[in-house]
Amino acid sequence: MQNIYSKESYVEQKLADTLIELLRNKELQDISVRELCDKAGVGRASFYRHFQNKEDILDRHARSLIKEWTKEFESNPNTKPWEVFQSLFCHIKKYQTFYEVLHKTGRDTILRTSLREKIGWTKTLSNADAYQKIFFADGISGWIEEWIERGMKESPDKLDQMLQHYFTDILSHLDDLYIQ
Repeated sequence: MQNIYSKESYVEQKLADTLIELLRNKELQDISVRELCDKAGVGRASFYRHFQNKEDILDRHARSLIKEWTKEFESNPNTKPWEVFQSLFCHIKKYQTFYEVLHKTGRDTILRTSLREKIGWTKTLSNADAYQKIFFADGISGWIEEWIERGMKESPDKLDQMLQHYFTDILSHLDDLYIQ
């Protein structure tokens, strides 16, 4: 059983890595399944056994990376709750190429959805709870999307400092943010 699982994981990872590489120079719609499979050294039957389409590769890979980050963060007994943002920013930086591709293809909503799921947002929450969770999840994902859009020039530490400044200083002067 382990050999089958390893082979399946290998095929999925190989297709994801190859698609990411191809997307550095081409648009998603310009990459055929045949081209992807040929470059990855994977048969088309294997592709369709694992994925419905090319977008499915990006979606699953993103969810897998977010799951990996969550497991890493939560399994460390020394981490503090307020370190979650810096940890997330470090994760995004570590996989910068992938997240840039995700953004370029307009699929970075997967990050937003994953963050919503992680903080427990559901349609059954009370309005007050739902609004708070959406504000938080969508605000952080928006912060990350803009960081990616601007070339990720700041380090994860600097980005974390900027976010802390925003929370402590800027929000305390919310009235000043509105243009009269």
